[in-house]
Amino acid sequence: MDRGRVIRAARNAAIILLIMFGMVWVKTYFSGRAQYMAGEKALQAGNTREAITDYETAIHMYTPFSSYVPDSAERLWEIGQSFEKSGDYDWALISYRALRSSFYAVRSFYTPYREWIERTETQIDAVLAEQGKQKPPEAKAKEAGH
Repeated sequence: MDRGRVIRAARNAAIILLIMFGMVWVKTYFSGRAQYMAGEKALQAGNTREAITDYETAIHMYTPFSSYVPDSAERLWEIGQSFEKSGDYDWALISYRALRSSFYAVRSFYTPYREWIERTETQIDAVLAEQGKQKPPEAKAKEAGH
């Protein structure tokens, strides 16, 4: 086999591989973008719980250089803050945990947006502490085994 044929075959294989990676990136990008937009629509309609799912899914469709991922993270944080301020600690925890677990889910050889994980872990601990203060004395006694 001559050297020219080998070079052409390697070049063609590299081009095909780049095209395939590009197609996957484009599909993932636009799927995530669609989920972000669905979250925005749900949030505007007042369906906060559906919005949490949409934003979480948008982050799961992580692609480098996409703006919808940090925007989805911000929205989940804002939703968690809103639930927390209203005293709905269960839903605040759902929002914060969705945010944290989404970034754990998309890590590979690096963890994108690591600061969100640290930030949400701190907030989850704070909400759990606040939630523990809100429990009636009977519930606390029951948990302690009394």
